[in-house]
Amino acid sequence: MKYPVRFLKALPRAFFYDFLEGQITLRAMGLVYTTLLSLAPSLALSFSVLKGFGVHNQLEPALLQFMAPLGSQAEEVTKQMLSFVDNIQVGVLGIAGLGILLYTVWSLMQQIEQAFNHLWHVQKGRPLDIQIRDYLSLVMLAPILLFTALGLWSAFSHIPIIQAISNHYLFSTTTTYLLKLIPVTVSIVLFTVCYIYMPYTKVRFIPALVGAIFAGVTWQAAGWLFSSFVVSSGQQIAIYSIFAGLFLFMLWLYIGWIIVLTGSRLAYYFQYPDAIYYADQPTHPSLEAKELAAAAILREIGQRYVQGQEPLNSEELRQRVPIPRSLMTLMLQELVNHGFISRDDANPAHYLLKIAPETLSVTRIKRAFWQGDTKQQEQTEQVKQATGLNEMTLSPLLQNPNTTVREALDQSLLAKATQAPEAEKVCLEEQMPQMIEQAKEVVKANEG
Repeated sequence: MKYPVRFLKALPRAFFYDFLEGQITLRAMGLVYTTLLSLAPSLALSFSVLKGFGVHNQLEPALLQFMAPLGSQAEEVTKQMLSFVDNIQVGVLGIAGLGILLYTVWSLMQQIEQAFNHLWHVQKGRPLDIQIRDYLSLVMLAPILLFTALGLWSAFSHIPIIQAISNHYLFSTTTTYLLKLIPVTVSIVLFTVCYIYMPYTKVRFIPALVGAIFAGVTWQAAGWLFSSFVVSSGQQIAIYSIFAGLFLFMLWLYIGWIIVLTGSRLAYYFQYPDAIYYADQPTHPSLEAKELAAAAILREIGQRYVQGQEPLNSEELRQRVPIPRSLMTLMLQELVNHGFISRDDANPAHYLLKIAPETLSVTRIKRAFWQGDTKQQEQTEQVKQATGLNEMTLSPLLQNPNTTVREALDQSLLAKATQAPEAEKVCLEEQMPQMIEQAKEVVKANEG
């Protein structure tokens, strides 16, 4: 797909709104905290897997490469982290300890998936059984595949004919540049797999690759800039004393997660170019907008039901109802929650009516959006009890929406006088003129 100049010009504006609303920064903060808690257990599992293949000694160089932007603190943080890993002996943890270890790793993967799903406007995450299958597969297989790829490259580079070509004066410069590109290439491959795999939706290869190229290049550039910052600000960092390493590590984690999430958001915009023009849409749409969107969605789903055709998926609905993608996702989820439609487990999901159109009335749909879900209805009842307002007191106002606030106050005072006991009615009748005048003065003051 060709991306017009208008699309490329709108990208900075879209990311400005994303950062302004905290779509990326707040998620990055949460992932920093979760990563700190889960890093040692995750490394322990990876260490156990790599130990079975006899390549566990390569874990320290890989960590040193990741911590390189920390400068002089990189070796200290890496040794401290590996000491935590050495203290976690998976073989002697027992069932309870192993369960806690797996839960910690699972919670990290779940938080990462939720962050990606949020950026992709995916309301429904992976079911629990699929989470266990996918997360464990990723934690177990990723280290093996990563070190296998690095091992194959190392073996390839040591082949005599390859070494002879590399040492030749015609190819030495090219070989040097290629070796410098290895970290960037590995990062791009890993980010591409991450962007395709982590969101619980269908991500095409080209958008994922675009986001991965941005993230991989930005990661290497940010690492170089961060290491320069660490070297040039030694005196300022010394303020943190023994916590300097932890402070720098947390800061680097935060920057890293911002880069990862920004790359995922970029992949989202390249897969759905129309979304970039709705970046400034309100997070909470008005009730009128929700009712209109729900009516349009139910119209399309209902027509397929009446005509006996296959149900529409979310992408087909988006083509027939060209509203902002975030609003479409929100309304589909609310219609499912209200029990009007249902969806299957396909990706993308298909939607069909859950209630026969002969029995589903417009009033019922409006009431559902007006009253909200169960929790919101409970809150409404609490407000009614606290304020003394109910359908009986509000119905006259709803029947005559042109009633002014002054007239409503007069009607409220008269109703109060009518419902009061006989002993209080006389008192209220005497105070009525004064109360009405006070109410009028309050309204007049507010109008002024």
